[in-house]
Amino acid sequence: MKFSEKKRKVIIYSATVLTMMGGVLPNTIYAHDNINETLKNVSLNENAHVKDVVSSGDLAKLYMLGILSSEGVSERKMPSSEMKIDKAELVRNDLIAVTFSTVLKRIDKNDIAFKEGENVISIQNMTQSVNKKGQTVVLFQISTKIRGNVYAEVVRKEATHSLTQDKRQKLQDIRERFDKIGKVVTVSKDDKGDYRTVQEAINEIPSGNKEKVTVFIFNGVYKEVVTVPEDKDFVSLIGENANKTKLTYDNYSGKEKRGGGTYGTSGSASVYIYGDDFTAENLTFENSFDEKSVDVKDEQAVAVYTKGERQVFKNTRFIGNQDTLYTKEGTQYFYKCYIEGDVDFIFGGSQAVFEKCDIMSLTRGSSTVNGYVTAPSTQITEEYGYLFIKSRLLSNAEDGTVYLGRPWHPGGDPNAIGSVVFRESYLGSHINKQGWTDMSGFSYRDARFYEYKNHGPGVAFNDSREQLTREEANQYTIQNVLNGWNPKEKAESKR
Repeated sequence: MKFSEKKRKVIIYSATVLTMMGGVLPNTIYAHDNINETLKNVSLNENAHVKDVVSSGDLAKLYMLGILSSEGVSERKMPSSEMKIDKAELVRNDLIAVTFSTVLKRIDKNDIAFKEGENVISIQNMTQSVNKKGQTVVLFQISTKIRGNVYAEVVRKEATHSLTQDKRQKLQDIRERFDKIGKVVTVSKDDKGDYRTVQEAINEIPSGNKEKVTVFIFNGVYKEVVTVPEDKDFVSLIGENANKTKLTYDNYSGKEKRGGGTYGTSGSASVYIYGDDFTAENLTFENSFDEKSVDVKDEQAVAVYTKGERQVFKNTRFIGNQDTLYTKEGTQYFYKCYIEGDVDFIFGGSQAVFEKCDIMSLTRGSSTVNGYVTAPSTQITEEYGYLFIKSRLLSNAEDGTVYLGRPWHPGGDPNAIGSVVFRESYLGSHINKQGWTDMSGFSYRDARFYEYKNHGPGVAFNDSREQLTREEANQYTIQNVLNGWNPKEKAESKR
């Protein structure tokens, strides 16, 4: 790049919108009275990328904070030539993020400057992207240590000396929030991450870990069996995009193992989570076993097996057929998740809350019975089991062919007295009017199956579907069901 030799400072930039790219500014640009003449020889290096400005770990943090997004724009927006700063943020000591109010048609070389008093901050590198709202976001790597207040200013030649608020923004200091995310390691199918597989990243976390560690997974399909062991707590698996970041495998119960025998239901999972204080967000967990691919009796195929305390799943998808989600033990909180399957696809003995989730029952092509949503095995010593609150039960199955649940007694255990409550939820027309049914000789009437203030065509009032009173329903809170733990604040935290 060529730069003017004039010696009074001003910082100017240029970029191409709508695609992730970067420009390199290795030196300070100096100003005089004619800014355009000073910068006429400045050009961008369009071969530069975001990794020239931030590491993969810091890029992951920008996604997690919502400053950047790879999910695309929710609705197509026309580029604008009007340039307004929505916010300017000091992300790190050497990194500034400027979010503009719209998708910009272009950013000229002389459009923006950063000033600390009368001094102009020098820039090393820059790159550009968008956020989920479709706003243009430009990242600037700076080389000057900031000591006081810094302002981002629009400095187009038609701008007046008295800048309006949208042309001049004080940098918001978000360095503490950025640092609070803690340690981040990244996984990518290409070379932009620290690791190529999820399990490699988990293996590098030390045994006995007691510090928050985030494994950020860039978009891709990762076909591997993943295990978060019980001696690795405080692990988070965060995906780049819930629909485009997939952890999958295709084991199933009746599949023969190399050493003899079969995997069984418990051995068929794609992902095993044993660690306490675990979090998953923006991911798809899948068991991709195709039931039609083999002629076998035992078709159970688990996507996720959980056995730990205080585990949170937010904006996470669970894909499978029979036995999709096995909540073996412990406490789990599912918030705004999507769970699909057909037979007993949410099952186990844990205490779990499903809030604002979509529960999708897949059709098996039957005109009579297409499956069962839940199969709890709650121990009688536990006061609570599953709580579904403000969720939606959906299906492509025929009306009245799916049951809310049936009682699972593993190995005939008489003390597995299942507990399920559906409250304030939408029940589709696929739900059978009886609601619940028997399993392996055990009656649903002996289980703890209740409803409260549900709505939709699947609602019915009869002696098979016991309704809670208001006083009884008041006991079924998130905190009570989860043994005194309330994860709601964590799950609903936003940028």
